[in-house]
Amino acid sequence: MNEIEINQQEEKKIELKDNSKRAKIVLTVFWILTGLTLVGLLTDYNELQILKNAQIGEFVSEEEVNLSDSLQGIIGLVQFGLYIVSVVVFLNWFRRAYGNLHRAETTNIKHKESMAVWAWFIPIVWFYRPLQIMNEIWTETQEKINKYDPTYVMKSGGLIIGLWWTLFIISNFIDKYVLKTAFKQDTIEQMIESSEATLISDIMQIPEALLVIFIVYKLSRMETKLAEEVKKSGGNIMYEK
Repeated sequence: MNEIEINQQEEKKIELKDNSKRAKIVLTVFWILTGLTLVGLLTDYNELQILKNAQIGEFVSEEEVNLSDSLQGIIGLVQFGLYIVSVVVFLNWFRRAYGNLHRAETTNIKHKESMAVWAWFIPIVWFYRPLQIMNEIWTETQEKINKYDPTYVMKSGGLIIGLWWTLFIISNFIDKYVLKTAFKQDTIEQMIESSEATLISDIMQIPEALLVIFIVYKLSRMETKLAEEVKKSGGNIMYEK
């Protein structure tokens, strides 16, 4: 038995888990989150204008204040709940994408599948390892496709992934500042500071979410291509029920 035949037998043993359904869920959730954040921007801006008007002594009706506070509170709660959902669905997709590289017998990946989740929660490690894993998923998925189909043209993702991660880091620090200002609203100036921080946070979340949508969409197409090549070579794709 020659080396080619051995390699072909090994390829037939490859069994990937379908990740397309999880990708669609991620895309749907992040589109909804983006739309809700846009609505949140309007309420943030309205709240800020009311506070600034009150600061300079202009009349602001109690009804206007109560309506603004209620709207901002409701939208803020829904945003928070949807954000938690977005984290869960993204990590589910992220782990499976990385796990499929293991199942595809990719040799250049550096971490265990579980690290695709735990890397986000380990102090200091969260600052760089999720970025490394995302780059591995982007690059190694295409490398594997290229081994099956030499005509496949690999696409660079370093810039777009780097931009996404930069926005994520910046947003993380802004969110911590927002949380800090939320507990210091004894004066009108502090309330304005908190409102401005919330507005900036929402502004940052929009391009960050759009980049997640772009990256997941592109990677999902790559995963679909890899699944097709694996099936052609005799491998198997396990689909969720």
